[in-house]
Amino acid sequence: MCIELMLNSVNLLLVAFSKMQAAKDAAVTVAGTDGQLFVFFIMVVAAAEVSVGLAIIVMMYRNIHSVDINFLNRLKH
Repeated sequence: MCIELMLNSVNLLLVAFSKMQAAKDAAVTVAGTDGQLFVFFIMVVAAAEVSVGLAIIVMMYRNIHSVDINFLNRLKH
């Protein structure tokens, strides 16, 4: 969850910075598309991260028939 919050804050920062940079440069005809492209790639990485986490939870449920984290802590010893 913390990684998702950090990625979203970076997305907001990239879009705002790109918009401000495009407003400062009068020669730029398309305003702020560079930041939006970076945001798109970050969203793709975040979606891949969520799919890996969901796959781990599904495999844990298939093997143990439970998603109880305390049960997994007992398996370590």
